[in-house]
Amino acid sequence: MFDGWFVIANPFSNSGKTAEIIDLVVKKLQSNLISHQIRLTEGSGDEIGFVKEATEAGYNKILAIGGDGTVQKVVAGITIQKNIPTNKMVFGLIPSGTGNDWAKSKNIPSNVSDAINLLINGSINEQDIGVAKIVGNSETRTRYFVTYSGVGFDSFMLEKIKNYKWLGKLSYLVCAIMNFTKYKNVALEVVTSKTKIDASVFLLGVGICKYTGGGMQLIKNPKGNDGLLNITIAQEFSKLEIIRNFFNLFNGSIFKERKVLTLVDSSLKIRAKNGYLACQGDGEIFGAGKIEYSVIKKGLRYLS
Repeated sequence: MFDGWFVIANPFSNSGKTAEIIDLVVKKLQSNLISHQIRLTEGSGDEIGFVKEATEAGYNKILAIGGDGTVQKVVAGITIQKNIPTNKMVFGLIPSGTGNDWAKSKNIPSNVSDAINLLINGSINEQDIGVAKIVGNSETRTRYFVTYSGVGFDSFMLEKIKNYKWLGKLSYLVCAIMNFTKYKNVALEVVTSKTKIDASVFLLGVGICKYTGGGMQLIKNPKGNDGLLNITIAQEFSKLEIIRNFFNLFNGSIFKERKVLTLVDSSLKIRAKNGYLACQGDGEIFGAGKIEYSVIKKGLRYLS
């Protein structure tokens, strides 16, 4: 295996602002005598192919430059590839997205010099990888996430977020404020290994890390490496309750609301009582159907 880093950069991340950062990262890598090879994505999903290329060439260290969507797809590539055992792989990140929720959860600095310093002096840690299997009418898709996956309000909002991306870090907040009155609770059947719940749901979140959606705190005290999924179910919120709890989604106080249930389990199945259920993960729409969640314990080794 090579000692250097295989760099996968998304120049379109953060509304194209990442393109300005890539040259700076390359100069910093060169000045620190860090061997590297770089690939730039042109479309969503290129990351998975680049990880395969990297591991076929013997690289076991992958450095991503981008936001949460880039992180999600690079980690998916690491998980899917068969060339190098995942317990020999190492993931690093230069955060340059809109929300940077995974980086925030792991205290990875957005300053390029500080983030690159982690490649030299950081320690290797381990975290779980969430697995979402979406069973649709004609196909079944398997997707991976490292921060958060959910159905309900956050998926509804994500389908509209493109119109607000130009606002940068405020995009999630403004999108939610502008669209919450259009949202309707979803009737779900929720099944874990321990219980079954029928509920009308404002949102249902499955988390590995603390933050999602540009800083929303929808997961309560996740350990992230114990092989368990942290589950949040916010039930039957009226429009008035959404308004009252709106900023509680961001400050971590949402768990004080009596209609919010938190669970911990290794698996979860959910289905909509009527129609198909849209599912998102790490800021990407995964698909629609019946959703089955599981977890790969300590499936990701990363530097922080």
